[in-house]
Amino acid sequence: MPNLIASGSFIQFWSRTLQRIHHVKDVYRAIANFAEKEGILTKGQTFNRPYKTKVTTNPVGAGGSYTRQDVTVTNEQLTINNEDEATFYFKDADLLQNSYPLGASFATDCASVLSNLIDGKVFGEYDQADSSIDDGDIGGVSGDGLTLTVSNVLQMFTIGNRKLSSLNVGEEDRWVVMSYQFREKLLEYLGGKESQLGDTVGKNGHIGEYMNMRCYVSNALGWSGRLEFGTNPTDGDTVVVNGVTFTWKTTLGSTAGNIHICSTAAKSLTNLVASLNAPGTSVGSGTDAGFVAVSAADQILLKNITATDGVTYMTLKANGKGYVAVSETLSAAADIWTTTKQIQHILFGQGKPIDVVIQKYPKLEIHHRDGYIGKDFVTWEMYGIKTFDEGDTQLIDCKIRSDGF
Repeated sequence: MPNLIASGSFIQFWSRTLQRIHHVKDVYRAIANFAEKEGILTKGQTFNRPYKTKVTTNPVGAGGSYTRQDVTVTNEQLTINNEDEATFYFKDADLLQNSYPLGASFATDCASVLSNLIDGKVFGEYDQADSSIDDGDIGGVSGDGLTLTVSNVLQMFTIGNRKLSSLNVGEEDRWVVMSYQFREKLLEYLGGKESQLGDTVGKNGHIGEYMNMRCYVSNALGWSGRLEFGTNPTDGDTVVVNGVTFTWKTTLGSTAGNIHICSTAAKSLTNLVASLNAPGTSVGSGTDAGFVAVSAADQILLKNITATDGVTYMTLKANGKGYVAVSETLSAAADIWTTTKQIQHILFGQGKPIDVVIQKYPKLEIHHRDGYIGKDFVTWEMYGIKTFDEGDTQLIDCKIRSDGF
């Protein structure tokens, strides 16, 4: 029999709470040095920290002669040159009639994403490390990323400890910031016995200790990749970065992500680099220019990914991503994303090698918007990040191939 009760009479219920957004858990506070932040850079924007040349010993010569050695002091600077914001707007009427604490909820999200941004930039300092662990350390090709396995994951710790010790870096306060993919292999090696990590799960992504190293896990590690590009593409060829498709066209058109094929491969590559670095911008078609902005959603996917033109290849550096999926359908067989150069950068280190000076912590500010009955809710921060020369020695960039993730 049909339902005789009209559905219009059914009561609807609303949850008392908003759904959560799952933000990345920050880890950078565990390995960053904040010692210079207090009371020093309340004004100004530059902090100086000089370093000395190393002195050596020489044998005393005949008759008691000695050898002078030149000594110098070189200055390094940390500059407060990062200003980031997260802002949203509400009509007063919407806030008045809404039953949820929207202002406070979105403000919390803004503070989280701004902190996540610093997290990613700190881990992006991997390229400042004096030492690295790569395929060459396990019998492969030096400079290439290594394929992490259950059989070699222990070596990452032993090699990391050896390389730090060989540079006279202290045995105390050593650590590793690993990805969830790295942790998976470590736990498989340990037979799933997390108790071997010490059962000390806590704040800042701390998951325990192993091989004299505090272990942290993060989704915000750095990633890099390399696309070979020696031949001009043909119409319809594509390059895909983190789910965003760029399509090569002889006639540019107006479809989001289209890129004009230029007169040479090198100029087409320059065009691709420009579109990746300014994905929200469109450039009119010309002989050696032209691309169409990608959608707003795709622009978010490309945030914190920087492309660099290598003339016959392009490199990508992604901060705070951990892993970026890439692909292509380029006609030339040699023009590929090099598998051994798709690298997730695990960090091994000692102490607090990366300096972070936050001059302005994120805090909600409410501004009345001119011409509107409503308010802008502004959260912004100002900071500088620097790995000084002494910190370079305390860092190891462990290069893990990500093409199999």
